[in-house]
Amino acid sequence: MTKDELKALGLTDEQADKIVKDYENYVPKAEHEQQATALKQAKEEQKRIAKELDTLKKNNASNEELTKQIEQMKADAEKRQKDYDATIKQMKLDAAVDKSLLTAKAKNTKAVKALLDLADAEVGDDGSVKGLDDQLKKLKESDAYLFEPDKPKHKIDGLKPGEGSDPDDGQDLTDQQIFEQALNM
Repeated sequence: MTKDELKALGLTDEQADKIVKDYENYVPKAEHEQQATALKQAKEEQKRIAKELDTLKKNNASNEELTKQIEQMKADAEKRQKDYDATIKQMKLDAAVDKSLLTAKAKNTKAVKALLDLADAEVGDDGSVKGLDDQLKKLKESDAYLFEPDKPKHKIDGLKPGEGSDPDDGQDLTDQQIFEQALNM
């Protein structure tokens, strides 16, 4: 939210300034999830390695068998590292695409994401997806209904209704007074 939007909600300038300043400490949800997943995978990897080392200590019957097990563990570790790197790369790509879609004011990010060609997409050093801006621009031109309009909506004012009558009119009258008013009309 911008400072003006916060002020429109009834906040003072000082409160709005504090909130806007606090936005700098905000971590996007996608980035938080990415870090949480990376931490979880690292902990799982650590547990797996500790378990494998314990198994090796128990089963170190011969040096040749131990060497084979170590080589197998190295190969497994390399495979897991490649899988981990691919997962992190995909998470970074998804986060960058989601951020770009929100910046482009997409109404439904899932629908827009399905229309994008992300097969060879890569995240640049600045955190943006190469070629995504061009795809979004073309998509905005062809399917503008998927995005919020850039122009503010026009406010349509109607006519002001006429003055109403007092809702308490005639509530405190007696039957005799109501009858007399009806005869005077």
